[in-house]
Amino acid sequence: MRTKTFAVLGALVALAMIAAACAPTATPTAAPTTAVPTTAATTPAPTTAATTGAQTCPLPPEAGATITYSGWSSSTAEDQVNRDAITRFEAVCPGVTVNYVPIPTDYETKMKAQMAGGTAPDVFYINTNILTDFGPTGQLLPLDTLMAQAGVKLSDFIPALTAEFVQNGVTYGLPKDWSTLGLVYLPAAFTAAGIPEPTSSWTYTDLVNAAKTIATKTNYAGFCMAADAVRLWPWVASNGGDYSTSDYKTATLDTTQVTDAATQVANMKADGSLKTPTDLSVSWCGEAIGKQVAAMTLEGTWMISYMQTTYPDVVYKAVLPPSGSVAQADMTFTNALGVNAATKYPNAAADFVFFYTGLDNTLAVQNTGFAFSPHPEAIAQATDPIAKAMLPGGTLPATKPEYWGPYTGALETVVANALDRVFLNQQTVAQSFAQAETEGNNALAGH
Repeated sequence: MRTKTFAVLGALVALAMIAAACAPTATPTAAPTTAVPTTAATTPAPTTAATTGAQTCPLPPEAGATITYSGWSSSTAEDQVNRDAITRFEAVCPGVTVNYVPIPTDYETKMKAQMAGGTAPDVFYINTNILTDFGPTGQLLPLDTLMAQAGVKLSDFIPALTAEFVQNGVTYGLPKDWSTLGLVYLPAAFTAAGIPEPTSSWTYTDLVNAAKTIATKTNYAGFCMAADAVRLWPWVASNGGDYSTSDYKTATLDTTQVTDAATQVANMKADGSLKTPTDLSVSWCGEAIGKQVAAMTLEGTWMISYMQTTYPDVVYKAVLPPSGSVAQADMTFTNALGVNAATKYPNAAADFVFFYTGLDNTLAVQNTGFAFSPHPEAIAQATDPIAKAMLPGGTLPATKPEYWGPYTGALETVVANALDRVFLNQQTVAQSFAQAETEGNNALAGH
């Protein structure tokens, strides 16, 4: 995941074990960016066989190929998943040796230094920061020709997961796992309020009304939400809006679609049916569910292992995000595997990427409970009820990846700050998002 600076870091320690596909500095309050899959609370059980049948090496590897594979290491569980995948790969491509060298801290800084020094690994995790740094400079190997030779297609993957790794028509990475958002809630809060539980056919009006009823009739906060661009985005998208134009050059923050969504949550904050983590004395809204102080929140599949690990006795459920006047929308988070353009073994390195991100290996990983396969056919094979409820959100027509070009993080900071000013009663929605429009255009221009 990309590094993000716009959210509170309070939950980082609590969620260290669930950052399988996150950037090392990502935090749950700021939506995990580009993939925070479900991570097992303990080391996943190894799997050594392909799950859908016999396999052959995707491409003929170079003779005597030995490649190095690196990624940020969030936990011993993630390291075990990678080692098990290597074992499976070497059984399918016995002529290739893979040396796994995890980078537990300062991943992006160390990768830049290694790339500059000519010591970067052959295959490594890429997020949009890495892609922005290495793609335009020719340091990532274009995969399209090798994909065609191996019969690997972008259409093999959930569409929302591949967009950010294709730049100017060139594919630089393939998604290795993913996550998405859902409306997470406590059934007990709805029982206490005497109202029906949410469904995947809910609208945001339904959410607003339920939050107000719960806040009025019970001791639960109705809805938990930080001043966070990612958590606001499904509201915006449900109105048919977005934060920028499709070319990521112009901010669209002072538009009716954005300001209507911001007004909806601002009104909830004003009437007390929406509480921020600070209001509830928690570090993020997932903790508010665990501590049973909020009835609902928009959170992701990373909730599964967080709750299993931290609040195993709390009963909670999830449904898809609500719909708005135009669409039902969700956001996806993923990271990819890419290849060093300077590798001595491009076929072998590409073989590892294609194998690792392929259906067989990612299903084997999914079966451990650690992370979700990026292939659409794998969604139906998820067994956890929270995952089964949330994952279809990744295939909604209006769903998009958390990506607004090379300055995604800067744009998200602008949106988060605008919402924060509203929550703090420093500006009206109209004033704050008019200011954000100017700031957003500067951010997208790299200023």
